[in-house]
Amino acid sequence: MTEIKSENIIRKIKNGLPHLGKVNLTLQLTENSILEIIENYPDKTASGYSQGQIESIPKEGYNDWKNGIKNGIEYAYEKLTKHKGLKVIIDSAIGLSTDTNPTIIGFAASRAVLEKLSNCESKNELEQLESLVFSSWDYNHDAIPDFINKTIIGKKLPTTMYKKT
Repeated sequence: MTEIKSENIIRKIKNGLPHLGKVNLTLQLTENSILEIIENYPDKTASGYSQGQIESIPKEGYNDWKNGIKNGIEYAYEKLTKHKGLKVIIDSAIGLSTDTNPTIIGFAASRAVLEKLSNCESKNELEQLESLVFSSWDYNHDAIPDFINKTIIGKKLPTTMYKKT
């Protein structure tokens, strides 16, 4: 069984808004012809909370971010050119509550897979996903990405004269 360690970080300010998410994955090529996702988050995160403090996703909680990560991995699996089997172990993921949402961290997870394995994602598809990521702050903080259909599922926030779409 081939094992590949992969890390990806999204760290960008676009249209004046922060976008941050980092994932560490272990990719294992298998003979099962299926995708298996194993969540191996640490038991708990750092105690206390302070704005601007890095948040490591713990075993319990952060379900929106976790769903975004799983959706990103599922999208990446659909884009692989060889569909034998893949086990993805999510070793860790971090973000900031002010700079991270499920779409951003899910996109980081998709990149962690696609940058290591042969895939058929087109440049146009990548650009569409990047556009989705950079528009994700137009939605409620718990909106979940559907990378396969290139949309975000959740409540869209109203526009104001201070925020243009």
